Amino acid sequence: KVLGLFGQSHMEYEVDRDTEQGGQPSLTEMTRQAINRMKRSDNGFILMIEGGRIDHAHHANRAKMALEETIELENAVKAALEMTEREDTLIIVTADHGHAVTMSGYPERGNPILGFVKNIERGNFVNNTENQAQPYTTIGYANGPGFDFHFDKNIGFWKDIEAEDYMSNDFVQMSTFYLDSETHGGEDVSAYAIGPQAHLVTGVHEQSYLAHLVAYAACLRKNTLTCPKV
Repeated sequence: KVLGLFGQSHMEYEVDRDTEQGGQPSLTEMTRQAINRMKRSDNGFILMIEGGRIDHAHHANRAKMALEETIELENAVKAALEMTEREDTLIIVTADHGHAVTMSGYPERGNPILGFVKNIERGNFVNNTENQAQPYTTIGYANGPGFDFHFDKNIGFWKDIEAEDYMSNDFVQMSTFYLDSETHGGEDVSAYAIGPQAHLVTGVHEQSYLAHLVAYAACLRKNTLTCPKV
């Protein structure tokens, strides 16, 4: 049995963590270590890997950090695919919920996803109190702390973000109204699968379906769910 504790609270964001010896491991590194150890079992294994800081970044309206954490989760999935065999390993990638985040229209082709929208000819901008065109962020949130970062209460309008470092790790996106922490969303989330029984991950299901599917695929509830035919 192995227990790894690498911080006093949450792990650091991937772009902030200390990568030197003695620093925190990445999600990918922990994935590789976990699989290396669990592959020693003769009876197979079930491993859950969570990119939990994606959620934390969205709650803080920090879109760049959420995307960076999503890339690290992708790297962990790639590692899992490399270290396992397709014929005997079911891998499912999904989320437990979405967030109140959206991509606003109409950024220019090739515009950075973390950039802003401002096209005078097409009318894609917002007019400030002096009837001047101002941009809006491509990624925005329905609610969260970003409102206070961008709304100037003295003039009753949004601050001009054009001169801000919107590619910074610390940049906070715009939100429609203020909350200390942005809320989860209510939309359906995607589920992707590869390996044995992956054909059962299709259509629309309640989230509890995946737990039953994993139990079936791993033959953990033989009496109630039976087992896949080999």
